[in-house]
Amino acid sequence: MADTWELFDRLADRYDQIIPFFATFGEQLIDLLDPAPGTRLLDIGTGRGAIAAAAQARGCQVTATDPSRAMIEHLDIPGVDARVMDAHHLDLPGHSYDLATGGFMIHVVDDPEHVLTEVRRVLRPGATVAFTTPGHFDDNGRWDDYNAVVRDYRRKTLPGRDRPGKDIDVDQALAATGYTEVREANLQVHIPVATPQAAWDFQMSHGFAGFVEALTPVDAAALQARALTELTRMHANGGIIMDRGATVTLATAP
Repeated sequence: MADTWELFDRLADRYDQIIPFFATFGEQLIDLLDPAPGTRLLDIGTGRGAIAAAAQARGCQVTATDPSRAMIEHLDIPGVDARVMDAHHLDLPGHSYDLATGGFMIHVVDDPEHVLTEVRRVLRPGATVAFTTPGHFDDNGRWDDYNAVVRDYRRKTLPGRDRPGKDIDVDQALAATGYTEVREANLQVHIPVATPQAAWDFQMSHGFAGFVEALTPVDAAALQARALTELTRMHANGGIIMDRGATVTLATAP
């Protein structure tokens, strides 16, 4: 996890600042969960507080944690208790929260089941958990050519290096750690982006940057050039829309 923390420390100043990407997903997630005012909510891997801000606006009592000190230093939401904390070792009392959320984080931790066990410990019985991971979205093929360019470089990453993230069956991990009533929902965002450079800068403001940094300098430069060419084509053919999806996996703490 140290390399991942270091990456997000470096990204913190521009994370979710170019377009309101994670903020939009955060608002959608809280709309889906519809917590009552006063709900004690724990948001782990909070980043710059996308979910925390939406929950606080609904009147929740929010504790937001992230292992990146820079992320927490940039999180300035009045009323949110923001703490630097590793999700594998939550320095929080047991049975303290009614709801726990994790936006695009459970697939980047070292030991997801250990994290889920820690979260279960701090939840009251009957509380809800909700984790988002990258999921399905509808883009009418807009991103097919761009994604093909990126795939060309997946096999070129330096040994032992890649972007943060791993394949994980969140449903199975929740069931294995004792949660019940596991179910799924889908969220989508479709955000206009003003210029090709802004679209590339957005990509380089989150975990995708870890993938680019895992390439040789020559390959990284070639990927950027080809990606900008494709983004320029998209921009000329109707505009760039950042189409992305999230799978929400929900469950109940026993």
